Amino acid sequence: MTVAYAVKKSTILGGQNLLENILQSKFQGLTGKAEFSTNKKLPPADIFQIINVIGKSYRELGFWSEKSGFSVSLGENAKNCSSMVVLGQVFWPGAPTSTPKCWTPTNSKPLRIGVPNLSSFQKLVKVEQDNQLGNNFSFSGLSIEVFKETLKKLPYNFPYEFIPYNNGTYDSLVEQIHLKNFDAVVGDVAILANRQKHAEFTQAYTEPELIMVVPVRQETCNRAWLFVKPFTTSMWVFIVLVNVYNGFVVWFIERNHCPELKGSMISQIGTLIWLAFSTLFSLHVITQIYTANLTSMLTVQRLEPTIANVDILRSTNAMVGYSTGSYVRRYLNEVLGFKDNNIKNFSTAEEYAKALRSREIAAAFLEVPLAKLFLAKYCKGFVTPGPTYKVGGFGYAFPRGSPMIPSINEALLKVCESGKLLELEEKMLASEKCEDVDEEGEESTKSLSVNSFWVPFIITGITSTIALVFYLCLVYKSKSEQKNWMWRLMMVVMKYWGYGKRRFSRRVSDVPESGRNSVDNGSDSHIRTLV
Repeated sequence: MTVAYAVKKSTILGGQNLLENILQSKFQGLTGKAEFSTNKKLPPADIFQIINVIGKSYRELGFWSEKSGFSVSLGENAKNCSSMVVLGQVFWPGAPTSTPKCWTPTNSKPLRIGVPNLSSFQKLVKVEQDNQLGNNFSFSGLSIEVFKETLKKLPYNFPYEFIPYNNGTYDSLVEQIHLKNFDAVVGDVAILANRQKHAEFTQAYTEPELIMVVPVRQETCNRAWLFVKPFTTSMWVFIVLVNVYNGFVVWFIERNHCPELKGSMISQIGTLIWLAFSTLFSLHVITQIYTANLTSMLTVQRLEPTIANVDILRSTNAMVGYSTGSYVRRYLNEVLGFKDNNIKNFSTAEEYAKALRSREIAAAFLEVPLAKLFLAKYCKGFVTPGPTYKVGGFGYAFPRGSPMIPSINEALLKVCESGKLLELEEKMLASEKCEDVDEEGEESTKSLSVNSFWVPFIITGITSTIALVFYLCLVYKSKSEQKNWMWRLMMVVMKYWGYGKRRFSRRVSDVPESGRNSVDNGSDSHIRTLV
């Protein structure tokens, strides 16, 4: 408008300087008065027209000025308002009616999000083909659920579609963003430095750690000696010495076979103090400590790992396992120093458990979410003994410089702070039923069997048998001596009886008569003979 007015004026004046005519132009336009200032610049406009662009069309909503505010039209009859409400409904990209708080996708096509179908644990990411819907797929798992909860916290609409990725590795999956095959990647994808070249990640939604899982050491053979474990060897030796000393003192005090405590008052008081102290020490203190410690050993389940640390694995050239397609292989080789031929990959939790139980591998290295799932499923036979190794954790990948990253991170923080992430994780772990539970084995751990006490039973049996044999020997010796005494007594009696028989004869002889006197004397003699 200004240029046309200046050209027209220049023609009338016969070709004067066009620039001077433009700078001197003054007129009233649609947006107000047009006039250049002394520094050859247009003053800022004080009236703006507001247009709502919708796709390839637009709507004229009204005007705004600093002095009057919003109005549907210009002129003396225009109704001005400080609020934009007078202009009517504004339609934002994606057709929402609420005002967005940050950037929003303007493309009507949904974002193509790649989902890995490579996970060893489908509780994190599970991709299934729905036979009823033809080629459509269903997507579930912790990673998917957290992503959906994050989108609910966004202040704008986020159209998307999940596309399964079946071939290759996690590195190649992230590279698909750089190749424009995917607009984002959602799944159990670890945040690594080499992947930052192809994509930009959100903050991690899982613990950024790598841990080692090993089998539990079986201690059935050691339970037989469990009764000696409450005390150390030196403690047992000391207890034996103290008991021997106490026994010596008792013997020394009672050596005169005193039925009651006798002696002076001081001696009796000293004996009573010693008995009280020895009883307190032996019967109460040691017994209670022993009972408490043994009770804790029997009731508290102590899971001891077969491998204590990584150094033992390296020194013994033990085989270790990792998840197929994961970065863990490179970490085991380059950082922890394992040889390539000592590293083996596995695809499922069942393969891990079978290999660990059969000693095909000595340990498995898993990210914390995977390890939690594995231990939830196999809750009795495996533990995590060693230190944790810091890694990137799981996150969502977007193109580098994507304006969606700040809003996604903010929404993800809201999911974490609200406790929803913890709730989803606990729900995932609760869905895993422990497959290591054995009713008979469970009862055997709660109840004590003969295997736990066969050593003290053998010691007691041997001691009792020795005492019984010793007693029988004494009894046999006593009976032998008694039998010999009776035999000797019988021999003496028999010898005495035989001697008396030879001395006193039972034969009676006739004595001839020789008168009365002689008869009387004979009778007396006969009587004497008989006597």
